[in-house]
Amino acid sequence: MMSSTRPKLDPGAELRQLLTSVRESLGADTAVMLLLDATGSVLEPFASSGLDVTLRTGARVPVGQGFAGSIVSTRKPRVLEQVTEQNVVNPMLSRRGLQSLLGVPLLRDGTAFGVLHVGSLVPRTFDGSDVEQLEKLAADLSSWFMDQSLAEHHTAALVLQRSLIPTIPPAIEGLDVAGRYIPAEGDLGGDWYDVFPLPGGRVGFVMGDVLGHGLQPAVVMGRIRSALRSYALVEESPARVLQMLDKKISHFESGTLASVLFAVSHPPFESFTMSSAGHWPPLVAQTDGPTSSADVPTDAILGLVPDVVRTDTEVEIGRRGSLCLFTDGLIEQRFTPGGPVDPDAGLALVTRSFSARQTAESACITIVSDLLPEQGSPDDVALLVVRRAADDL
Repeated sequence: MMSSTRPKLDPGAELRQLLTSVRESLGADTAVMLLLDATGSVLEPFASSGLDVTLRTGARVPVGQGFAGSIVSTRKPRVLEQVTEQNVVNPMLSRRGLQSLLGVPLLRDGTAFGVLHVGSLVPRTFDGSDVEQLEKLAADLSSWFMDQSLAEHHTAALVLQRSLIPTIPPAIEGLDVAGRYIPAEGDLGGDWYDVFPLPGGRVGFVMGDVLGHGLQPAVVMGRIRSALRSYALVEESPARVLQMLDKKISHFESGTLASVLFAVSHPPFESFTMSSAGHWPPLVAQTDGPTSSADVPTDAILGLVPDVVRTDTEVEIGRRGSLCLFTDGLIEQRFTPGGPVDPDAGLALVTRSFSARQTAESACITIVSDLLPEQGSPDDVALLVVRRAADDL
């Protein structure tokens, strides 16, 4: 069995050490780990012990073909007592003198994501006990690999989001703007906010959420963010920008769903033109009146119906108003231990916490303190507060 008291190594060195342990445990000459590519159609060599040339050749094994391809498609072990160039796809296995192979699938929740196989340079009959032992080692290796992958994806997604989401929004003359991006305790998602100047003194404000968790939604979020900025340079209508963005997502990001609220304003920033693609409307706070949700129609989410007609809505905040834009992670909390997720209760709490008398930064601090649990949020949260800086509130 793999020891749990191994000295800490970098992941690559530790993986090579694990494969060497697999090889030695089976008394084999080689151990190779292959993983499915992003399309799920081919296996690619990922790591090896005793057969590093396999990695340098970059041989790809189609699912269902050859020795490894049949293992991943059937999710069953396989033994080759005699290796030939006819029963393996990678010719280097036979050219390096391997005589016999034993392979098992690498599984995650019952789904095969790769293959682990060992080989012998002399003819060998792998028996049932060998198969059982390799399956146990493969289970250990799968657990280690998935833990490493989740950690790496989480870190990569966090770094990506931090590079795209400004800690401090850009300074815009006449505006007081503050934002927060708070990653979840578990997998990251695709939440983001954005503030950027546009031609003619206009300013764009975005609040969005790519559905899903992990690195991939974060990567897609980055592409969507860049595309929206580009479309906003050539199209003044937020609704038209979202229509263009919807076509882009439907064509190039098939299967992606995203909710986005896009607003544009210009000095003196007393009104905002907005369009919502399946996103919560912002809150409008007044120093001399109640805080309420803006009356913005919620059109279809992006990636669902690319030809849907989208609408622009004018939202007036006046000289003494503020806006609060947020993603659903802020309001979809469990406000009682073990209780249900209650977005209506969350929205009511934000409404009570959000005040136009506060600076944008103070409003962000208050909202986050009032709504997010001390132990961390189960979902990503993005928050943006926009206030007219010229007013002494």
